[in-house]
Amino acid sequence: MPSNAVLYDRGSPTIAVVNHSHHVRDRDLKRVVRALQKQVDRDFFPLWGWRAKLVVARRVPKRAMSIILLNAPGEDDEGADGYHFIDGLPITYVFTCDEQGQPADDYPATMSHEVLEMIADPGVNLFAQGYYITKSGRHMSAFIPYEVCDPVQENYYDIDGIRVSDFVVPEWFEMEREPNSMHFNFMRSISEPFQLAPGGYTDAVVGARIRTQWGEFANRKRRRHRRKIRAEKTKL
Repeated sequence: MPSNAVLYDRGSPTIAVVNHSHHVRDRDLKRVVRALQKQVDRDFFPLWGWRAKLVVARRVPKRAMSIILLNAPGEDDEGADGYHFIDGLPITYVFTCDEQGQPADDYPATMSHEVLEMIADPGVNLFAQGYYITKSGRHMSAFIPYEVCDPVQENYYDIDGIRVSDFVVPEWFEMEREPNSMHFNFMRSISEPFQLAPGGYTDAVVGARIRTQWGEFANRKRRRHRRKIRAEKTKL
C-alpha cells in the first residue's frame, strides 16, 4: 500500500462537498446536494449496492472523500467539466464555469456524474474485460474502465428540479449478457453490454494503448474524464 494511502469506508463513504466557486451560492449548492443524495439512495444503491453520505462542508473531514467546486478549468485540465483522482483519498474537481469564465448551469449534472463514478470506482483502478470496436467494425479484446456515466454522457433526468446524470448498471460490464436481456442503464435506453448512448464514450485499454470509443453524436471536446490517472495506472 502506498505510504500516503488513507483508508475510507468503501461501502458507504462520506463525500464532503466544498464550495470554492464564485458562481455558486451555498444555499443553491445545498439544494443540489439533496437531489444527488436522493439519486444515490433511491436510484444508484438498489442497482449497485454502494452508497455514500454527501455533506456540504467548509473543510474535508478526516477519512472523507471530497468534491471541490472551482471556477474555470486550468490549462492542464483539458477543458474538462470535472474529474476525480487520488490524492491520499479520492477527490473530485467540478468546474462551475467554462474556460471563458461563463457560468456553467449544468454543473449539477457534472457533480452527479462524478459522485456516481467516485462511489463505483474510488481508486480509479477497476476494469472489466470487454472489447473495442475499430472503425472497420473489428472487435478487439480490451479492458474497459469502470466509468459508470461516461457511456451515457449527455443522458440526463431531473430530481426535484435538478438535472442529474444517467448511469449504466453493473451488467453493462459483463459481455456474456445477451442483447435485450435486461435494461443496461438507468434510463433504459441501452440494450446490450458495452453499448454507448449517442452522446457517450468510453476509454479502452487495448494492448499497451488507451483508445477512446465514441457514441454517434458524442461531443469529443467535452469530457468528464480520468484519462491521465488511467494512463499512469496502466503503466504499473
